[in-house]
Amino acid sequence: MPKDGKPTRDKILAESRALVLQNGFSGTSIDHILEKTGLTKGAFFYHFKTKNVLAKALIEDFAREDISYMHEALEKTEPLKGDSLERLLQFVQEFIDMMADISEPPPGCLYASYLNETNQFDEEIRQFISSTVLLWRNTLELLLHKVLEERKMKIKVDVAALADLLFVIFEGSYVISKAVNEADITAKQLTHLKNYLQLLFDDKN
Repeated sequence: MPKDGKPTRDKILAESRALVLQNGFSGTSIDHILEKTGLTKGAFFYHFKTKNVLAKALIEDFAREDISYMHEALEKTEPLKGDSLERLLQFVQEFIDMMADISEPPPGCLYASYLNETNQFDEEIRQFISSTVLLWRNTLELLLHKVLEERKMKIKVDVAALADLLFVIFEGSYVISKAVNEADITAKQLTHLKNYLQLLFDDKN
C-alpha cells in the first residue's frame, strides 16, 4: 500500500509558512525549509516540483483556512438573520472572541507577505489573492446591505469602503501588534469597529 504523504506535505506547508512570514518569500530558501523540516531534497521535490509550486500551494492553503473562518462566522450568526444588524455585530464579535484568545502577537498575514514581493509571483497568484480579498469585501457588503434594508445610516458612508474595514483592521493591527508585542491589539480594534457599526445605524424601521 502506498505511504500516505499528506503529513509530510502538511509539515512542509506549515514550516514554509512560518519561514515566509518571518523572512519573506525571497528570503526563504529551499535549504532553509529542509533545515526546518529535517527532510531531504528528494522528499521536498516529491511534493513540490519547484519553489513557485510551493508558493501557490502556500497561498491556497492560507486562503482556504482564512475563508473557513468567514464561513464559520456566517454559519454561527445565521440564526440572527431576522435582525441583520445583530447578525453583523455578532459576525464581528466572532472574530473579537477568536483574537482575544491568543497569547502572542499574530505571526502575520501571507497575503501581505506576498503583496510586498509581487515581483516574486506570477499573475495567477496575484489574481488569486485579489479574488480572496474581494470575497471578504463582498461578504461584508452583503451583510451591510441587509442591515440597510431594515435601518438607515445616521451618516452617509461608502458601503464598499466600510466593508473593507474589517480586513483593513486585521492587516493593520497585525503590524502594530508585532511592533509593540501586544497580543490583544486586534481584538481591541475589532471592538472599536463593532461599536462604530452599532452607532452608525438608526433603530429598526
